[in-house]
Amino acid sequence: MNCDPLPNTGLFEYFGLFLIIAIGCLVLGIVMLLASRRRRTGVVASLMVLSIVGAAFVIPPGTPAQASNSDCGTTENSLTVKQTSTMDGLAPGLAPVAITGLVVNNSFDSTYIRVVEVEITSVTTRPGSSSGACDASDYFLLNTRMLVERTLSPGGSAPFAGAAIGLRNKTTNQDACQHATIHLLYTANPD
Repeated sequence: MNCDPLPNTGLFEYFGLFLIIAIGCLVLGIVMLLASRRRRTGVVASLMVLSIVGAAFVIPPGTPAQASNSDCGTTENSLTVKQTSTMDGLAPGLAPVAITGLVVNNSFDSTYIRVVEVEITSVTTRPGSSSGACDASDYFLLNTRMLVERTLSPGGSAPFAGAAIGLRNKTTNQDACQHATIHLLYTANPD
C-alpha cells in the first residue's frame, strides 16, 4: 500500500477558486458597465485589478489528498536468508561442498525472488591456529547465482541450492584454514 500524497486531480482541485474568481469577474463586469455609463473608467480598472489580485492571495490552492493512515502498510520487502548446509570436509583436492538454504519473506506484501547470490566476505581463523595464513583467496565458489523464481507470500519461504564452496590447493602452507570460519554473504534479488 502506498501512503504517499496522491497526485493532483486536475482542475477539480481548484474548482472553488475558479468559481470565486468567476463570480468576482461577473460582479466586476456589472460594476464596470454601470461605471462606464457614469465615465469613471479609472476607478473601475483599479477596482478590477485589486479584486483579482486579492482573490489570488486570499484563496490558497488546495492541498493534495492523502490516503488514510488506516489503509497504509509498509512495503519494506524484508527477507531473511538462512544457510541450511554445513561446510564440513573442506580440504585441498577434495570435491566442493554444496551450499543450500532457505529465503523467508518477513514483509506484509508478496515478493517475487528471482535469485539468491552468495559471495565470500572474510575468513576468521581459529585462535592459536598453526602457522601460515588463511583468507578468502584460499577458497572458491561455484555457481554463485542460485535460481529461486518464486513469489513468496507474507511469511512464505523457498529453498535455494546449486552453489558450492571448495578449498584451493595452493603451494603455500594452508594449515591455518583448518577449522576456520568462512563468512558468506547472501543477497536475495527480488523483482
